[in-house]
Amino acid sequence: MTFSSSERSALAQTLLDKGPDAPTLCGDWTTRDLAVHLWIRENKSLAQLKSMLPGDGDAVGAETEKALERPYEEIVRKWAEGPRGLSPWKILDPVANGVEHFVHHEDVVRGHLEPGDPVDERELAPEHRQYLYRAIKLTAGRAIKSDRPVIIDPDGFSRLVVNDKPGVSPDGEAVVRISGGVGEILMWIFGRDVVNLDISGDDSSVERLNL
Repeated sequence: MTFSSSERSALAQTLLDKGPDAPTLCGDWTTRDLAVHLWIRENKSLAQLKSMLPGDGDAVGAETEKALERPYEEIVRKWAEGPRGLSPWKILDPVANGVEHFVHHEDVVRGHLEPGDPVDERELAPEHRQYLYRAIKLTAGRAIKSDRPVIIDPDGFSRLVVNDKPGVSPDGEAVVRISGGVGEILMWIFGRDVVNLDISGDDSSVERLNL
């Protein structure tokens, strides 16, 4: 079982356990909204393509409205079966969906928490931690925008430095250091603040991608 498939199963079960009206870390989205997003993303590729074309139609919005009217448990179980038919995600799933499923799983698990609240960090298998470290290496440079170097120091792995170039900061000590588990760092990179991390330095100007 790949990391993507194991997180898919875990997230589906958590969605069912929480029910359709539980909060998430995805803004105002409830678990119902998140489940519909996951299902639309993998099963309505044509609608997504149409929404990117010129014009004032919102094919994704229309499909979303219809899906929101369907039974919540049905949407979750259909998504849990994995991408079907001609969906490109059928091929991309093992490589590209692990991060999506992990982050959204934690969005549901931590949905009732606020920044600064204690986080019950999950223990991950070594191969899953390795997967997330590779994801950090691939995405950190594109996901983080900063006026100073950002040092990423994941437990058990080599540190990474984003925005490390001459002249980026007038003060050599003006850096931001992020230390903690790979899962927590990945959550932070993708815009989450309900995390178990040690953050030093002024991170007020650091912009992060929101998955």
